[in-house]
Parts: sequence; structure tokens; C-alpha cells
Amino acid sequence: MTATLHRLGAGSPAALYYTNDSQHEARPDRRDEYYASDGAGVWWSSGETVVRHGAAIEASSFRDLCAGYHPGTGKALVRGAGPGHWAGQDCTMTPGKSVSVLWMAGTAEQRAAIEAAHRSAVERALAFVAAEGLVTVRTGAGGVQRHQPSDLIVARFDHYTTREGDPNLHCHCVFLNVAGAPPNSTSGRYKTQKHLTIEVEGLYAQQLGVGAAYRAALAEELRARFGLHYREAGRGQWEIAGVPETVLAAFSKRSSQILDYAGAYATSAQREIAALATRRGKHELPTGPELEARWRQELAGCGLDPWQAARHPELDPILIAAAVRDAEREPPVDPPEIPGDGPVARAASALFRHESVLARKDLLQRALELASLQGLGVDTVEAELAQLERVGTLLPLADAEMIPGASACWTSPGIAACEARMLRAADRPLERTWIAPEAAAAALAQASHLSPEQGLAVSHAANADGVSLLQAGAGTGKTTTAAALVAAAHGAKLRVIGLAPSWVAADELARSTGIPTQAIARWRHDQVSAPAPDASPRADPSRSDPSPALDPDTLVLVDEAGMVSTRDLEAVLSAARVAGAKVVLIGDRRQLASVGGASALRAVAEVVGRSAVLGEVRRQTVDWQRAASVVMARGDVEAGVRAYAAEDRIELVAGAEAAQDRVIAVWSEQRTAYGEDVLIVTRRNADAALLNARARAVLRAEGRLGPDLIALSTRDRENKRVSLALAVGDSLRFGESLPHLRLRNGNRARVEAIMADPDGGARLRLALEDGRVIETPWTELARKLRFGRKKLQPKIVHAWAGTAYAAQGRTCSAAVMYLGAGTDAREMYVGLTRHRHEARVVVERDRLDAMCRQRQADPRIPATDTMVLERLFREARTYHEKANVVDYAADRVAFMRDGELGVREHVAPGIDVGRAVRAARALREAAAWLGIERLVVPAWRVIDAYGRRLTRTPGPAARALVAQLARRLGHSIPIPDRGRGHGIER
Repeated sequence: MTATLHRLGAGSPAALYYTNDSQHEARPDRRDEYYASDGAGVWWSSGETVVRHGAAIEASSFRDLCAGYHPGTGKALVRGAGPGHWAGQDCTMTPGKSVSVLWMAGTAEQRAAIEAAHRSAVERALAFVAAEGLVTVRTGAGGVQRHQPSDLIVARFDHYTTREGDPNLHCHCVFLNVAGAPPNSTSGRYKTQKHLTIEVEGLYAQQLGVGAAYRAALAEELRARFGLHYREAGRGQWEIAGVPETVLAAFSKRSSQILDYAGAYATSAQREIAALATRRGKHELPTGPELEARWRQELAGCGLDPWQAARHPELDPILIAAAVRDAEREPPVDPPEIPGDGPVARAASALFRHESVLARKDLLQRALELASLQGLGVDTVEAELAQLERVGTLLPLADAEMIPGASACWTSPGIAACEARMLRAADRPLERTWIAPEAAAAALAQASHLSPEQGLAVSHAANADGVSLLQAGAGTGKTTTAAALVAAAHGAKLRVIGLAPSWVAADELARSTGIPTQAIARWRHDQVSAPAPDASPRADPSRSDPSPALDPDTLVLVDEAGMVSTRDLEAVLSAARVAGAKVVLIGDRRQLASVGGASALRAVAEVVGRSAVLGEVRRQTVDWQRAASVVMARGDVEAGVRAYAAEDRIELVAGAEAAQDRVIAVWSEQRTAYGEDVLIVTRRNADAALLNARARAVLRAEGRLGPDLIALSTRDRENKRVSLALAVGDSLRFGESLPHLRLRNGNRARVEAIMADPDGGARLRLALEDGRVIETPWTELARKLRFGRKKLQPKIVHAWAGTAYAAQGRTCSAAVMYLGAGTDAREMYVGLTRHRHEARVVVERDRLDAMCRQRQADPRIPATDTMVLERLFREARTYHEKANVVDYAADRVAFMRDGELGVREHVAPGIDVGRAVRAARALREAAAWLGIERLVVPAWRVIDAYGRRLTRTPGPAARALVAQLARRLGHSIPIPDRGRGHGIER
């Protein structure tokens, strides 16, 4: 149940796909030859400049428009009309299989009602495409100006079966590459053009949103007509509640064919190629009464009436199981960001857990998916969104019309206020001296192993700013640098505490520096519930005693700061500012981002204005690998990946099974060469589970792992109940913290013994990473829920292979990265910087091959290795950094001061704001690399948004900044003292 996109061919022959008979479908390479005999085509037009909305389609008119000609006059409607004119874009809308099953099993009246609901939903989805401006036209030099067309022309063709004769309602919506030019938009060479060609990037970008709009409209129609209920079917889709999965499977033979050919985890591109490779012509299948008889026979074999089952959704086993899971789920600690039970409120609250700024396309898609489960339509979602914005529950940050190429987006008042507090708490320049220069010099003298770069980083972190920033790329020696900083702080009689976004990172910081550390979430809990200002530092960092309160003699060291959420970082920085404590943030923005919303470290870095940078990679022993790590740390992950390809460290293997076998073979080779400390890094938890099973088989064959003694019920990384086979020698990873056993989320353990418990259960003896050995019943390895809720199953997985999130922060002798799914720059950067001696990449070739073939004239021709590698390099340059609220503030100074967002001014066309901002940031980072410190500051800290005055920064800081500017320029400028608290007016 989705909206799928297919690009048509060129000229009038493209129309044959929809107007010829079915015999041409037998040839996969002739995808442009389909038929309209299942259901007569109907025009959909938003402006009726060429065709009449709702009129029947004539084959000749359709062919003319596919070639760009007027069907009445035969004259060219657009530039380039003719045989080479791109015909258009097919967007096929298909409901869930349960809808088609009810249609097949229904009476004539029921079938007619379902068809009417389907057509109405398609109409609403097309209106959604037009209203959201997903199909545009271009004018101006180079086509830089985009407009919404005055007339979208769409040819609709309704079909009812699959290539295997199963019932399958679907509608082909062909967006013709001819659209009405908007009024007053044409000039120059376009001034005589009343029609223009279309651009469909927006349609591709919001393909899921279009499908969600169609499904929501269909759910609303079916609920109104039949009173149906719905259940989730994965990936934002739904099926009609009550209709059993066995019935859906019986009438999904085509889906089974594609699944068998492409595999369970195939991408949409792979499924499309599989569909082309396995399709056959409909002329080979029965039609009419013969097909109806086959359906009745197959339905009788299922032994139930789908309509009767749909009238009793309360008996649906999937709904019952979902209710049980909801009852077992622990209530969230934090209330929802947006109060209310409407689909938009629920969608916004869910998205705000991971983002501080919500784009319109993401919010609409998620809200429409939730609305469809309730039988609510597009209009309900749009009305709720308008209401939430009207009352201020959602704060608009940008209008799509204001910033070319941007999307409308929102934040919440709470998130905006939190980010403003964080920025105020970070703005503490030249506050006082915490670490005397003598203490820093003494610590550096004792740490003779540090490089000059690391020594400068320690000196910078010991400066007089209340918040200092140390940006450290992967493998640059941040832990040894942090240890020297801790020694300097202790020499200055400061108490040092460590914080990190996870317990694993906190424990690693404790081991490398010897300071008491905590996960930030636990620290926040202690500060709120049981502050203890007079408590002494804890000797054992793994204890869960309340942590001491901050004071002016405290240095807070925050590791992996790039993964800290805005709320967590605000809590740390605000507490430190109130207490007068100093904070040093150590992190890397280019590695994996925080799970919580926004890029908090980036926002703070722009306020602090300068930072120490560790760029000299020390982890890798091979020169070219070290160089690759350097360029990846500087933001060019594609260049690093190309280096690994040039050195034959990237292998392309066709088929998931063969690729995973190759991963294990490489892993075994690396273990032989470099020892047992070899990581397997994956993209998905499902891939990690499969590779863990293969790795265990190899270890068992080598005699390093005993036979499976027991299989216990557990929860995997996706929180699904699975059976976990255990043997002596197994490596396990805990997926949640267990305070009663002093175990952290991410800790690893080795199984030393498996015994029978007196109560009949299993008992394990585990050797932990910190040297402890514990012996406990299996049931005690589960988290104890609050409020007396029933205990869950343990959340434990095998640990031979894991995702990039599990690998970040780890160092190993060698690593092999398996790419069986789409990746991005962050994951590639992490996966290729964990090792000291060797890293290899094994790529499942079929996924990238299918993406290449999608763009070929004949999709049957396999892509070359060069083409496949180029697709991989394209993924390696895909870099998404979460947006901060301050990015959208009209006046950043006012926002930091009081949280005021203001109203942005319209940006003139031709100004690429995003590139300008990126260029400014790159220049600042380069200047920091060269050692230029106070000279380089964000301009918004000095001048307000309208350039009228200098900001009201503290007087000493502003005077010191101007004095440094004068010294750099070789001038002497007298700076009058206007008194503390007064700004310097321009």
C-alpha cells in the first residue's frame, strides 16, 4: 500500500504502456507498453487548459500529450516537443491487500463502493500533490526560478489485478510533462510559452507523504462507508483489522514471487527490478468469469468470509498482541512535547524526541500515517496543524516561500526556550581563571608523550572561558589529551567529574582519566531528585550513588559531546553557569549525531567562537589509512572511501547470503592476522543478528565456542521477542542498564558457565569487561520496571557483530564493515576509523546495482562495477546534520538573550543561503586550524541581524576582542570604558 514512482520514456511511444493490449507486458524491457483495458482512463486537470477534468481519455490525445503536442491543434505546447520529449512521471497508488481482498469477496454494490472510495482517495492525493507544490515548473535563465503550475495534467488508469491474477486495486497516475505556466511568470525566451515542462524532484522527495495522503483519504472513505477499523502493517501502512494474514498471503502470490527473488530486506529499487524480471503478460492469465471462479475457489480454501472477519476487529490476533505490548510498555519519563491525542500532536511529539525542528514533509507524513489508523483524512490533519500553529503550540520557523529551496518547518515553545537557555549558558567568555598557567605547564611537562597539537589543546581547554571546546576527530588521541587536562585541573586543586551521553562512553572516560563519571541522564536525575552539595567524589565510578553538586572549584568534562542532546547539554551548561564551574566539551560533530533532537554541539561551537582541534590521526598504523581518516574527519568522507576503494579494500559481492559469507571470511582472515580484537560493523540490527549467527558457527568449528546448551527468551535491539541460543564462550551485549547488577547499556560479557537454577530456570556465570565475574539467574538480567509492572524479558544480543552506533567510541585491531543497506557519511566515517591495522568493506552489490538500473533505458542490463562504486561514493557524501532552532532565528542575539525568534525577511532568489553558511563555517574551522583564535568569531555575536549596532556583550569581553583585532592589524585603538554591562554602540 504505497505510492510508487516510475519514469516514462520519450515521445508518443511512451503512451503505448497504457493504451496497447497486454501482450507487450511479457517483455520487461518494454515497460512503456501497458494497457488501459482494465479501466478506462480519466483525465485529472487542475486548470483545464488542455483537457477537461473527469473526461474519458482518448488514446490519440494521450499519445499527443506524451509527445508534448496539443491534442486538438497538433501544435507544440512546450519547447522540445516531439520524439525526444520526456513523456512524464507515473505515480501508482495501491491500497493494502486487505482492501483488494474485500473488493474481490464483495457483492456488486460493495465492489462499486470500494472502487468509489479508491477513486476519491486518488483524487485527494492528487490534490495534495498540487497543494504542496510537489510538481513544479521552471523559468528564468538556467531555470533557477520555480513556480507552481497553473494546470497539472494527469492521466488516470485504474487496474484491478496483479500479473498472477490476484485481486489488486491500483491506479496509475501519469503526470504529463506539460503543465500550465503560472500567470506573470514567463519572460525572455519563455514569454510566449503558455505551457512548460515539469520538475518532479519534490514528488520523489515526498513520495512517502503522497502515499500517506492516499492511505489516509482511503481509510476515511472506507470507514464512512463500511465502519471499518485498521491495524498497523509496518512502514506507516495499514490493513483492515480482522482480516487474517493467512487470507492476505493466499492472494499475494505476486508479492511472494518478488520477495523470493529480491529477498526479505530488499530495497524498493531491488523490488522493482525483481518485478520486471519475474513479470509475465496478463494474456497468460484467465479473465472474466474464469478468474472470478478461481477467486471463489481460493477463498473457499481459506475457510472464512473476509467481510465477516472485518466486522469483528476485536478478534484480530495482531491487535490483541499489540494491546499486550502496550500494557507491558513502561510509561515514558517525560510528557509528550505537544499535548493532545490528535494525529498531528502525536506525530509532532514522536518526531520531537529526535529532532528540534520539524520539516513540513516529515510532520505531514507521520501525522497522515497516524490519522489513517483512526480513519481520519487529510483535511482533519491539515485543520489540526493550522489550529496548533494558530494557538502557538507549534512555532513556525520558516515559510517555504521565504527561503528558496527550503521547506516550511516548526519547533515547540519548550524546545526553543531550552535551546536559548543552552546558548546563554554557553556564552561565558573570559570569565575567570580556573587552571593557572603554571598548573597546565606542569601537567604538560609530565606528559612528554603528547604532541604539540595535543599540548595546545590542553592549553586552550585551560583558558579563562567558562565553556571550552575540544573538537577531536576519530583516532586523534583525545583520551590522552583529556588525561593531561585532568592532571592540570588536579594540579589547580579542582575537582573533576566526567559526563557522557551513554554509560559505555562514561566508563571509557573513567578508565582513561581516573575520574568519577556518569551518564548525563543519571546525573540529571541525581541533580533533580537528590542533590548533595557536601558529598565527596565517588571512588567507584560504576556506583549509582547521587553525584555531588557543582561548585566554583569543579571542572566538568563532557565526552562524546557530539551525541549529547540539547536538553541534556542545556542542563549541564546551566548548572555549571549557576555554580560557577568550568565545562570542557570534547566531541566530534562528524561522527554519529545525538539520538535526541538538534546538533547541540554545533550550536554551542558557534557561540563559543573558537575551539581547539585535534586533527592528527594516531590510531591507524598504515599511512594511507591515517590520511583517509584525516580527510574524513575534515568532512570529506567520500574522499576517504575512495581511498579504500583504490587500495582494493572494498569488495562488491552479489547476493546477501554470499556477501555475509564473505564478511565472515574476511573477519576470520583478520583474526588470524591481528588477533581476536576484530569488529564487524553493520548498518542494521537485523544484519548484525545474521552475522552473529555465522560468526558463532565459525567459532564453534574452531573449538572456541561450545555447543548451544540452551535457548532463552530475550528482546533484540528492535525490542522484539526472540530466542537467544547460548553456549560457553559466547560474547553478549546488554541492551539496557541494570542498576541492581551495576551493568550498563552497551556493556559486554563472556559466558563462562551455564547452569540449572533451583527454580528450574537457567543461571549464568558472566565475565564482564571491567574484570568482575557475576553469577545470576537469567531472569535477573532484565530491567526492573517502575510502578510494579510486570518484568520484561532480558534485552541481550550476541556481540560479535554490531551497528555503527554500538561501535562508536571503540578501538580495535581490525574491522570489517558490511553494507547491506543504504548508508551515509557519518556511518562510513565511524566504520572506517575504529581500527589500528586494517579495515575492509564488503558491499552487497545487488542493492546498488538495482539503483543504477532504475535510471537506465533498459533495466535488464546489469550495472558495471564502476557504476556501482560511484553509487556507493554518492552515499558516502550524504551528510545530514540536524537543524537547530537558532538556525532559523531572525536575530540570533535576541534569540540567545530572551528566546525571541522574530520574523525572517524574504530571501531574494539567487542567494544560496545554505552554501553561504557552510562556506562561513568552513572558513572559521580553517582559521581555528591555523591557530587564529579571538580574531575569528561568528559575526552574529558582534552585529545584530539588521547591522544597526554591536550587541550588548559584557564590556570586558568586547573590549578585549576589539583590542585583539587592533593588535592583529597593527593598530592602536583607544577603547573607552563605558562601564560594565553597557554594549559598544557603532
